[in-house]
Amino acid sequence: MSVQFGSKALFPRIFLFLAVLLGTPAALHAQPPIGPQPDLRLLIDISGSMKESDPDNLRGPALELIVRLLPDGARAGVWIFGEDVQQIVPHQVVDARWRERALEAVARIDNSGQRTNIPAALAAATYDIGSMDPTYRTSVVLLTDGKVDLSASPMANATAARDLLATTAPKLGATGIPVHTIALSEEADWTFLRALANSTTGIAEKARTAAQLTEIFVQSLEMVAPTARVPIVGNIFLIDETVDEFTALVFLQEPGAEVTLTSPDGVEYRPEQNADGVDWFQSSQFALVTVTAPERGAWTLVAPEGARSRVSVISDLKLEVDPLPNSLPAGRVTELGIRLRDGDGVIARPELLQLFTLSVQITGPEDYSELIDVTGRYPVPATGEYRVSIPAFDRGGRYQLLVQLRGETLQRELPLYIEVIAEEAAPAISTRPPMVPEQDLQRPALTLAVLALLAVAVALWVYRRRRKRKMAIWQRRFDASRGAADETVVAGLSATADEDEGKGKSP
Repeated sequence: MSVQFGSKALFPRIFLFLAVLLGTPAALHAQPPIGPQPDLRLLIDISGSMKESDPDNLRGPALELIVRLLPDGARAGVWIFGEDVQQIVPHQVVDARWRERALEAVARIDNSGQRTNIPAALAAATYDIGSMDPTYRTSVVLLTDGKVDLSASPMANATAARDLLATTAPKLGATGIPVHTIALSEEADWTFLRALANSTTGIAEKARTAAQLTEIFVQSLEMVAPTARVPIVGNIFLIDETVDEFTALVFLQEPGAEVTLTSPDGVEYRPEQNADGVDWFQSSQFALVTVTAPERGAWTLVAPEGARSRVSVISDLKLEVDPLPNSLPAGRVTELGIRLRDGDGVIARPELLQLFTLSVQITGPEDYSELIDVTGRYPVPATGEYRVSIPAFDRGGRYQLLVQLRGETLQRELPLYIEVIAEEAAPAISTRPPMVPEQDLQRPALTLAVLALLAVAVALWVYRRRRKRKMAIWQRRFDASRGAADETVVAGLSATADEDEGKGKSP
């Protein structure tokens, strides 16, 4: 991947060509926007155990970042829950007023809850499940550090969790509402959270530390509302003529790290400066800068070593991708729809589409990698929509599909994520006993022999001790009975006395 800085004169000619073609009705395959708008519903655990799981209350900055990144026109709402559920941000269309109220509500995220009533939280967030607006694609993000805990009775809690997985989750999945779960503690019921995500075609994530929460939140947002980016090569990214606004996000490794942004004409922007059209926000976990009406050309983003960065754009020319299921079983082939769109519709003119190249870079577990050359493999579609076959994945795990668009001086990337669920292999049944190598039997046999000898020795020792004790008891009884017999003879019967008595009598 390389950034091209040449051919500046060619770019205006391309867009002049576009303008001429767009002036004719046949230039575009005009149609209303394809695909629903995102509808994000956030559920945030405020139980007392969060004092240990999130001691610095990083849930607040993570929510604040999501509020700033949500696109205008989307819908969103925020609920907090412990034993009870409270809606702290109304479920409404995202606009300036909504963002203001949402940023004010960040302060209400604390650790005051007594329990973890996940069923009630899901019920509150899906209050309109029977009458949802089909023009929106609804997703739920659940953040918790515990398990279903709505009663002092373990049996009642287990029953509630089982009912949620058996009844509520399948209903949400059938309605097309994925629940993305985030476990913020090793104490969280990972088995339950993963089952809840899988049964609703959501994705389960585990934050090993609270500091990872911000990045996981952003990835959750990307799953709900995929946003086109421009690639960063080194620390340079290219802004083209179609970009109206860009937002650079830098995840910081250390609080207070310095981040700067330099425009193509050499003007340097810092968080402490106030510049027209440049809006900074920085926390201990990330730096966020939005530039409106940016200068065209190569921008430089300077961040600490090891920091991860991304630059998303709002542009007249949009890279649009059909939403894929967030999770699917291993071995299933799926299809990806890719289009280019401007404000009037999908671009279908072959002369325009041939100015760009499209590809899909797939990465996954155990260094899995595959590149699909879309424009090289598929002919230019008459409708302007490429239908790309995505291969079946045999191995379970998280896969990223990075859709890449390249023009002469225009570059876009759009990330998608899929969780592949691999079924556990059924145990094989065989009528033949397994062949075990002889050397593998020697150690177990020797161990058994030693244990047997020890058992025999212990048994003999116990037997002899018991026999000795019985002999002692018998001896005491014998001695006692013998002494009693001698006393009786002395007191009563005497042969000598009888003889003397007989001698004293006359015949």
